[in-house]
Amino acid sequence: MDTITKILVPLAFTDYTQGVFDCAVQVALKNDASIIVLSIINSRDIESVESIVSMGYDVDAEHYTDTIRRERKQKLNKMVEEAKIDMDRVKILFKIGKPVDEILKVIHKEAPDLVVMGTRGRCNLQNSIMGAVAEKVFKRSPVNILSYRDEDVKKSLEKKIHL
Repeated sequence: MDTITKILVPLAFTDYTQGVFDCAVQVALKNDASIIVLSIINSRDIESVESIVSMGYDVDAEHYTDTIRRERKQKLNKMVEEAKIDMDRVKILFKIGKPVDEILKVIHKEAPDLVVMGTRGRCNLQNSIMGAVAEKVFKRSPVNILSYRDEDVKKSLEKKIHL
């Protein structure tokens, strides 16, 4: 692998997010690399809000999107501060769309040297090892991907190894 100078880390803001971010920071610090944090607001969620609006409820997709962005920005700023990485080395992007498509678009546009992803996102099924988004990105990404695994995933995978 060539020198790593730019790392993309898509975050789904689940209980897995902190570990994925910390992993990306470790790699960035060891390689003197910058990080692009990608937060995607799933268009499916916005469509759900819009369908609730059509039923007469007093909510709107724009307010929902603004609230999610603001909450995630606060969480990200706190994560960056706690990670002791210079904020100048962190770029934060917010996108709206289908997560797989948006991740691949950012890979194409930003040309990172490495992508750091978690293997689980929204779905926390006990036997789920590879999330749907991660699996699709792994199959289609032209960039090397580092797959982060937390202790639960490690234990689950170790049980499946038959030596």
